[in-house]
Amino acid sequence: MEGRRRVLGELNGRRDARVMFIAEAPGRLGGELSGRPLVGDASGRHFSELLAEGGIRRDDIFITNTVLCNPQDSAGRNRRPSRSELENCRGWLIQQIAEVDPAVVLTLGSVALAALGSIEAHDYGLRTHVGRPLPWARLTLIPLYHPSPLTRAWRSDARQSEDYRALGSYLRDRTLLSPNLAQPA
Repeated sequence: MEGRRRVLGELNGRRDARVMFIAEAPGRLGGELSGRPLVGDASGRHFSELLAEGGIRRDDIFITNTVLCNPQDSAGRNRRPSRSELENCRGWLIQQIAEVDPAVVLTLGSVALAALGSIEAHDYGLRTHVGRPLPWARLTLIPLYHPSPLTRAWRSDARQSEDYRALGSYLRDRTLLSPNLAQPA
């Protein structure tokens, strides 16, 4: 990914966040342009809507990706990270989890869930474990679907909104969000 913009810095969120979201990769029209994960493209807009549904503020969370650069196909479109790209960024992901030290890690999509499995093995699947708090590496792991518009084929917007409302309640019940947070409508 030589020549690609690395999306890692202060724009990822609070370094002392108790909640960490891990997505697949920065989008070429989102994170790669803005330097901030899940901002500026359709996935970012949907993610912001879902956070609002759950009453979760970006100021309370840390967001990163399994790979730090946007993988593109030969036509310049987003593509899934390859195994070698995931492996090359694995150490960065391990370091981010260790430095932020969240209580809860949320994976956005199957790529992120599998990436955590390469750090510490688990047998969780997205379809069978979506939205469920699960033990992983002395943390709580909650798999969620990626906010990409393509995800609607597997998980409707209404079901994803339900997932985030339940998530917001779960995080508030454990006081993992700022206390001044307004409840969702």
